[in-house]
Amino acid sequence: MEKYKNKVGRHKIVYSHTGEFDAWVPATMEFLGTLMPPTLSKRAAAMLLLVAGMGNEEIVELTGMCIRSVRALRKTMEEQEPTSELFAIKPGSGRKRKTEGIEEQVWAELDTGNYQTHKDVADMLKEKFGIDASVNLAARVMKRWKAAREEISK
Repeated sequence: MEKYKNKVGRHKIVYSHTGEFDAWVPATMEFLGTLMPPTLSKRAAAMLLLVAGMGNEEIVELTGMCIRSVRALRKTMEEQEPTSELFAIKPGSGRKRKTEGIEEQVWAELDTGNYQTHKDVADMLKEKFGIDASVNLAARVMKRWKAAREEISK
């Protein structure tokens, strides 16, 4: 570890990676996971590792983030001043639902009462909507359908 002063007189520490991060990164992410979503805890740990001068591949290994996310984070940090935007999960990030845009039609089909099991719903999604659905996807669709119907009945 090497210390130096920046222009305004504050001390900064420069680390050289010698394996010292390997133990505290998972512990830090676990602690941060109690305070924020896992995505943000990974991002916060990655930001610290980027500031410490660690390479992208090492950060991927330690945090479990994908290489594209680490590269994008590095680019954002190089181009912008520290900002709260780095700690925001943007809407639309992540994979879109297979049933997006047809959910009401699927729910209307479920309202008929012809489907008793998750397997029945998965088969119906394949047959009527052309969606290759797993039993787990069918369970999630049914869960959202039940929640929507409970909201309506209130």
